[in-house]
Formats: sequence, C-alpha cells, structure tokens
Amino acid sequence: MSLSFGDLTREKTKRNISMDYLKQFNKLLIDVDYSKSTVQKFSDFLSLTTYSMANAFYRSDEIEEKYLNVAKNYTKAQHDKFSEMFIVVIDALEDMHDFLGKVFSTNDMGSSYKGQFFTPYHVSKMMAEISATDLEDKIRNKKVLTLSEPCSGSGGMVIAFAQTMKEKGYNYQNKLFVEAIDIDDMCFKMTYIQLCLLGIPARVIKGNSLSLEYQEVLYTSMFFINGWDYRLNSILSEETETLKDEDIDEKYNTEGLETVQAEIEPVIRIDREQIQLNLFGE
Repeated sequence: MSLSFGDLTREKTKRNISMDYLKQFNKLLIDVDYSKSTVQKFSDFLSLTTYSMANAFYRSDEIEEKYLNVAKNYTKAQHDKFSEMFIVVIDALEDMHDFLGKVFSTNDMGSSYKGQFFTPYHVSKMMAEISATDLEDKIRNKKVLTLSEPCSGSGGMVIAFAQTMKEKGYNYQNKLFVEAIDIDDMCFKMTYIQLCLLGIPARVIKGNSLSLEYQEVLYTSMFFINGWDYRLNSILSEETETLKDEDIDEKYNTEGLETVQAEIEPVIRIDREQIQLNLFGE
C-alpha cells in the first residue's frame, strides 16, 4: 500500500523532530562536563537515571550507594544538565523508537571488539512484524505473551515488538512480559531506562545469556505497577496443577520470583539468525 502525501509529510515531520531531540541531547551531553569523555558522561547519565528510577520501587541502600558513587563526581549545575537530558529522552520516546540506541551510535560509542553494532530501528520494526505474524493466535491461547531477548543492546527489538502490538490493537502493558539480557553495562541500562519509560513490563538482566551468569537484575516500573509478580505466579500455579504431586518439588520452586520467570517458556524468542535466513537465505 502506497503512502499518501499527508502520510509522507507526517513521517518526515517525525524524523525531523527525532533529529531535533538527538541534537538537544548531544549538545547537553557535550556541555555537562568538558573534562570527561563522551562515553564516560553518557555512561554516568545512564547510571544516575537507572538507579534513580529503580530505587523509586526498590528502596534499596545498595542501589542508593551506586547512585551516590556516580553523583559525587558532578556539581549541582552538572546534575541539572543530566536532568535536562532525561527530559529530552522522555519527550523523544513519545514517538516509540530506540532513542538511546541512536545516541549511542551517532556518538560512535560502539565497540567492534564486543560486536556492538546496533540494528537500525526500521530493521528491528520489520523483524518485529515478522515475529508477530500470528500474534492474534498466540494472545488467544495465552494469558500472557512472553518475549525473550538474549542480546538486547539498547532494547530496540523489544520496543519495536511492543510498538507492533500497539499498532495491532493490543495493550502491551497488560499482555506482554519481557526478559531482556545483555552482557554490557551500558546496554543493560539503556534497555532498562527505555522499557521503563515506555511502560513495558520486563525483567532486565546484565549477564551472559549463554553461560547464564548474571551480575545484576532489575524489574521495570510497569512490572510493579501492574502487579506482574502476582500475575506470573498465578500462571505458574495453574501450570503446576497439571503435574503429578511428586514432580512438583523437582520442577518448581514457587518460593522465589526469580524461578517464576525462568520457568515460563517464552512464546516468542527473537532469533536474528533465523530471520536473516528467512529473508536472505536460499
């Protein structure tokens, strides 16, 4: 289906607004402290934002200490700059896209050694559309749609999938639960911030999705707001009713929330290699 002139104009306007937010953010990032590198300032912004958002729900002394260890390196005026940067991120995400991923890429903060070459958002959106081809059947058969992202980057694929659900008329805040993992600290925090601001219920993990070694786990704000701990435990309880009594203790440990998410099999797994084969293979 071709786009009308009005559609094309609106798309161009969106791109221009997005670039304006990117320019605002990058200008603030430069101005916050001329003595530090761009990577250091961005990393500190991510840490301050992640820990301040998380501790609104966790009320953790450990998280507070992590925040203060970064905060002490900046003046009040510089903290005001960080606050302005956060406002820009909020405004930019009014139009769902991978804003922090774009900041990361345009400032050349990727690492060829770590393989940090983020998927462009329009490609992520196309892949999400492919993954969601039978979305209606999946939602009809499941109370909760679960998505596993083993290499989240800045969360672009998850955002694209949530946007696809929204466009198809489904409330992802009530129907989708995400587990997003990345081994890189900055990626972990970019994912957490963006999923929080977009209201995507998720468990965000810093760790290795191959060895299953995890260093840090944070649940997004919507996880707490919409009572996802209760919802996921209810689903788990229903599943255990079908097992024999002697098998339950071996398969499930219903005392801990960590086990709950691990035992719920994702309906959708993001498989980039398979999608690439489907698109470009013989």
